Amino acid sequence: MINNELFPYKINHLDERDGIDYVACKNAALIHIHSLDEHISKEMKHPAKMNGFFAMVCTKGSVTLTAHMKDFTLTENTILVAPTSVVTFRSCNECELFIAAFNSDFASEMNINLKMIMPIISSLHTQSIVHRIDKPEIVQALHRSFDVLNREFSQRYSEDATSSQFREMSIRHMYASMIYRLCEFIAQSQSIQVDITPKDRSGDYFRQLISLLHEHYKTERSVEFYANKMNLTPKHLSRVVRNHSGKSVHQWIDEFVVLEIKNLLKYSDLSIQQISYELNFPNPSFMGQYFKRICGKTPGEYRREI
Repeated sequence: MINNELFPYKINHLDERDGIDYVACKNAALIHIHSLDEHISKEMKHPAKMNGFFAMVCTKGSVTLTAHMKDFTLTENTILVAPTSVVTFRSCNECELFIAAFNSDFASEMNINLKMIMPIISSLHTQSIVHRIDKPEIVQALHRSFDVLNREFSQRYSEDATSSQFREMSIRHMYASMIYRLCEFIAQSQSIQVDITPKDRSGDYFRQLISLLHEHYKTERSVEFYANKMNLTPKHLSRVVRNHSGKSVHQWIDEFVVLEIKNLLKYSDLSIQQISYELNFPNPSFMGQYFKRICGKTPGEYRREI
């Protein structure tokens, strides 16, 4: 089956390892990585999809990663906010991280005031942003909030169904409170890295392409499809995208598809045949040739190496 966890790393029991605390409730989760050591970074170097909006706060050291098709470097007291995205960790230096994630179902179920936070969420559909946290008390508050959540999660409850429901709702309300605090941090912070900085027309076209790719890459891989969606000719779209990003539309399509294949090979128990059908390839052989052309190895070789 496909892993739909907010944190796909949980499928390999990353949360059970030393130096990691993990709190989860329905449609929301929080992870505290005390030290992104060599063993953990080796596990997290593979592309993996975060299935929801997420915020990643670096409270010590530094980490370089790719999210939403863009490289970012987080240093002490910086926060990355991003939409559903394939994330790959590149390097780390004695890094401590908090990662919080939730999806739209959580927001609606908890009656979170989406009107209030929608300006932040809307911007994340097409870009990821790094903010600098200027006030040390913000980081201290984050530690305190997580400690409270962790204590709540660690308590032992009876098997009584009513007790479990109360426990779940308690965690969910505490988590909803943390979402508001994170939005407060973001509103007060200074943006220092944005994945698409130019504000010219080509940048608008590129943002639109990336948004469409997130929606359609599993089924549509032709330049003509995306050009038609944007009311452009394929030639014009190809030119503005290459001029803006240095890559062709075909390269961007390939990058989306290959990252998803890698994600499923690592974090799902789907067979290669099932993955090929999931991503709408005609057959596993066709997907294998496609993957090898781009990655230099077959899906089977990639899965065995990881």
